[in-house]
Amino acid sequence: MSLEILKQRLKENKPAGVYLFYGNEEYTKDYYARELRKKVTASPFPEFNHILFDASASGPEELADAVFALPYLWDYKMIEIKNLDLSALNADTAARYAELISQLPEYVIMLFLFRSSELDESVVEGGFKKSAGAAAEKVDENENEEPARKGKGKGINTLIGAIKKHGLAVNFPNETGEKLENWILKHFAAQKVPADRSAAQMLITLCGNDMYTLYHEIEKLICSPADRPITQRAVLKYCCPNESYKVYELSDALTGGDMKKVKRIYDNLVKSKTDPSLLLGYLSKCYSDMLLIQAATEEGFSQAKIAQMLKKSEWLVRRTAAGIARKPSGYLAYACEEIDAADRKLKRYSGNPYLVLEFLLLRLGLYGRE
Repeated sequence: MSLEILKQRLKENKPAGVYLFYGNEEYTKDYYARELRKKVTASPFPEFNHILFDASASGPEELADAVFALPYLWDYKMIEIKNLDLSALNADTAARYAELISQLPEYVIMLFLFRSSELDESVVEGGFKKSAGAAAEKVDENENEEPARKGKGKGINTLIGAIKKHGLAVNFPNETGEKLENWILKHFAAQKVPADRSAAQMLITLCGNDMYTLYHEIEKLICSPADRPITQRAVLKYCCPNESYKVYELSDALTGGDMKKVKRIYDNLVKSKTDPSLLLGYLSKCYSDMLLIQAATEEGFSQAKIAQMLKKSEWLVRRTAAGIARKPSGYLAYACEEIDAADRKLKRYSGNPYLVLEFLLLRLGLYGRE
């Protein structure tokens, strides 16, 4: 709904207001940030009307100076807030930002843009205390914690609440299914290159759903000598498989018990001649992360804290933990033993490496089934 409102404002040339951009899809996030910038870069002196505010070097008082200065020979000015460390944002600073947001003049476009690693969607949609807040509260309760660190992270709710009250919080999730297929076909059509829907589906299967990755592969296909329309065969011939994404999907399908999906992904990796040692290495890393997530969860760490320790997105930790919970007791220990055994076989060059991996996947997928 917020994205539709943003689109309407851009269409009607009424872009003023405060915006929070968050979510996992960086391509569309950057696209709409550029659309907002266009509202001021067309001015006679864009250098005066487009301000990059470094929150790590300046505070709300300096931001206020930028906000209340009139735009120069134009209807709007845009202020992008950069380097705002939410984990270090205390309640007092957040309250001053919130007050400024509530008084925003009608000529200001203010953008807070966070990458997926900087702000989890659950913090915006569910409240900080339900996720990252638990970790922050533990810090305050610990008497041995350094005084300078106390209170950090307490201002997230205040800041996000102010933005949601007075502006728009726009989530940009990864697209999937038919909507993503249509986006791919639209890019081919824009360059007047016909493409089959099956080609779009194969692109997603091979490369994942990150739009920046897909965009570059689409450009590669457009410039290739492949026959028109672009088909599945052209995708397999000219595009680079995203092995790390596919192995994540593979491990996800394994923990979910979807052996048909496991088989489909694995066959695709073999067809693209993915290095067996690389494939096993990715798989080993996935299961090592699962073990760490399980151990940290049992120790009582919040999912936000686990995400911070492993340098992963909180949604991924949450999804992985849910998958682990559905598996029988002993699954992860068994999986790690089997991966280690497969690794030894590959290093001894005993047998067909792809067959070794296929048997490994069957053992992992069928564990606990009667």
